[in-house]
Amino acid sequence: MARTFSEQLRRKADKIWREIHAHPFLRELYAGTLPMDRFTYFILQDYLYLLDFAQVLCLGGAKSSDLKTLEIFTRHALIAVEVERTFHASYGKSLGFSQRQLDTTPKGPITEAYTRHLQAVARGGNLGEIVSAVLPCYWIYGEVGRRLYKNRPKSPKIYREWIETYASEGYWKPVREQIRLMNHLGASAKGEEEKIMHSHFLLSSRYEFLFWDQAYRLEEWPV
Repeated sequence: MARTFSEQLRRKADKIWREIHAHPFLRELYAGTLPMDRFTYFILQDYLYLLDFAQVLCLGGAKSSDLKTLEIFTRHALIAVEVERTFHASYGKSLGFSQRQLDTTPKGPITEAYTRHLQAVARGGNLGEIVSAVLPCYWIYGEVGRRLYKNRPKSPKIYREWIETYASEGYWKPVREQIRLMNHLGASAKGEEEKIMHSHFLLSSRYEFLFWDQAYRLEEWPV
């Protein structure tokens, strides 16, 4: 049976995704032993990332050829904005940082590189290229949530709630929408366009690994 386009992408990125699932940030999060300063760093950087991510989704909507696809992108962009307003703000209260700290924290090196990659694809690429670049973020977080859901830690409570969020049906609904869109757009991709879409998917997957790694190492700009 022929693989769908998203299955082809997933198989090609399998080694990267296995390294993500094995990363000590996620293993320690699952065990409830991750130092809180690393989780706090991650939440702050994720807040900064989501602003760019929402803008990228808006650009995807602008390049949509039909109302159904436009609706998907605009709705997903709104979800990203609402996550910024509520999800991360509530974490701020739990972790002890303010809205001002959320808004003034500088992007880490990987956050800067990853968001510039997404913005460049969104501005210069077609819709299929945009979906191939953003899909790893959707899909990897969903897989992480499902993998960590069973025997998730009772404490710290904030780790358990984070896992439950990304394992939930509410989160997986937009993941499946982007996977279906990727399959639709990928079915007609040929030659150089197909290679570019594969390249974007792999690069975003690598940046996802580096995003976890950046938080685990509390990475700062060296100069």
